[in-house]
Amino acid sequence: MWPRGRNAFLAGCGDISPASCIYRDSLVTNLMNPKATFFFVALSAPLLEKNHDPSDALFICFLIVATGTAGWILWALVFRWQPIRSFYGRYAGILDGILSLVLAGFGFSMLYSFGRMAVENFS
Repeated sequence: MWPRGRNAFLAGCGDISPASCIYRDSLVTNLMNPKATFFFVALSAPLLEKNHDPSDALFICFLIVATGTAGWILWALVFRWQPIRSFYGRYAGILDGILSLVLAGFGFSMLYSFGRMAVENFS
């Protein structure tokens, strides 16, 4: 049975500190996420051409993990500030709707760009 209560999330940590446990679980979750994997592959593929040193791939992987970690730490620190947290609590639906429209716009823009590129290359 799954553990319940306040420490249910940290039940599998053992001797690891809670922050390290949360980071480990989040990193493993993102590395196993197919969308994240495709994103990282798409992001790094143009940077790794045939003549590059294999250490470039390791550096890019480190850079992706480091910037992602720094970004999420910054995001968590911003949301610890009470005015930001209360503002988001009041307007979460509106902000999520706006973000959804922006992301949908990016998606349609990419589809349009890829469609044009496919038509130009195969015509």
